Amino acid sequence: MSERVTDVIALQARVRPDQMAVADGPLVLTWDELARAVATTAGKLLGQGLLVGDRVAVCVSDGAPGLIVALAVLHAGGVHVPVDHSLAGAEVENLITVLRTPWQVTLPPRITLAELAHLELKSTGHAREADPLGTGRSAFLRMSSGTTGAAKGVLLGHDTIIRRIEAANRGLGLTASDRVLWLLPMAYHFAVSILLYLRVGAAIIFGNALRASSTAAIARDRMATVIYASPYHVRRLADLAAGNDLPGSLRMAISTTTALDSDASRDFHARHRLGVRQGLGIIEVGLPFLSPGLIGEQPGELGAPLPDYQVAILAEDGEPVPADGPGELAIAGPGMLDAYLQPWRRREEILVRGFFRTGDRARRDQHGGVCLLGRIKDVINVGGVKVFPLEVECVLDAHPQVLASRVRAAPEPRLGEQVHADIQVRPGCDPDSLLVELPSWCTERLAPLKRPSSYAIVEAIAMTPSGKVRR
Repeated sequence: MSERVTDVIALQARVRPDQMAVADGPLVLTWDELARAVATTAGKLLGQGLLVGDRVAVCVSDGAPGLIVALAVLHAGGVHVPVDHSLAGAEVENLITVLRTPWQVTLPPRITLAELAHLELKSTGHAREADPLGTGRSAFLRMSSGTTGAAKGVLLGHDTIIRRIEAANRGLGLTASDRVLWLLPMAYHFAVSILLYLRVGAAIIFGNALRASSTAAIARDRMATVIYASPYHVRRLADLAAGNDLPGSLRMAISTTTALDSDASRDFHARHRLGVRQGLGIIEVGLPFLSPGLIGEQPGELGAPLPDYQVAILAEDGEPVPADGPGELAIAGPGMLDAYLQPWRRREEILVRGFFRTGDRARRDQHGGVCLLGRIKDVINVGGVKVFPLEVECVLDAHPQVLASRVRAAPEPRLGEQVHADIQVRPGCDPDSLLVELPSWCTERLAPLKRPSSYAIVEAIAMTPSGKVRR
């Protein structure tokens, strides 16, 4: 078997055995304790019938026990198939069927480490299959909508993950002295984040809490140096009351999952004196972009790609667009996906001249950096002007009384389409007053044809499990 992504845990245990590796509430694991827990749990899985190359649906909540199980599957030679623990039973069954997963591990919330001794590997009834990349090479399989909207399984090998996380860290610059405050769900963020932290020896601090003040307290207590979050968390932390400060040890804040509105970024800087860097993570690619985090940075303004990546802006026919024209973002670099499972396609069949076509519309700015405009398929055509919902949603979400928004096309006889916005208000907000305020709010921030022509107050905006607006 070639190098596993988890082999580095034993190395960290030898180099820094007594240093903190994971913090989860009052529970703290040293590197030696983490290595022992992963090895012991891997042994239990192998003893219950797991074979190298077997896929395992891992349905666990965020925290140290769930992390140990996921790492144990990888360490035993299994293929980690992350499953969102909040999914309904039918959704879990469908995912297992589509990804042809013969084993399942499920942990109840708030399980203790002692209870991991009773971990049970359950058969799903699906037949095991030979590792399509070669015995012991596959590591990670996750569902993705891809660029076409059709469900696919993205397959990554151990070698592929190692290449992509090393490329990502040439931009991030994380070291063993870092302590990362983790606020995102592991079911959707793992292969170029959690595994990267382990590889460089950085500690992982589980800090997502119901109250932002509690998250800040965890960050202070554990002296976090990096925050990895979503725009939602950035807004909450920007609104922290006086006295609920983030620690002075904090040196970098990263926002991902969707575009960060400039008001939230500016407010976070004003409150904590630290810029927020926008990261673009793509399951098929890795982490090709990390913005500078400058004050006034616009939503989707990603800057130059990280050093190991090249980008192209392409027209529909695959040819480059003029220097300042919009087109489809394509990316080349190390650690590209090994294959799509459904239907089966190897990397060589997916990439076009070495580039992955993302399905995102983008353009280059005057400095040669990349500005993300939104998904190509989501464009609204208003009298021949292309409007991207993401751009409008960022403006709406920046309003202090808007909890979330969804922008879509509505028919308009004269222009063909117009912009409509569904709004979810914050608790305590007067919806009627908000509907009066929003037109002037958008007038100050958007060109005329980008402004919503109609609004509707809705009870909730449907979101994907990874935190993006469901369209």
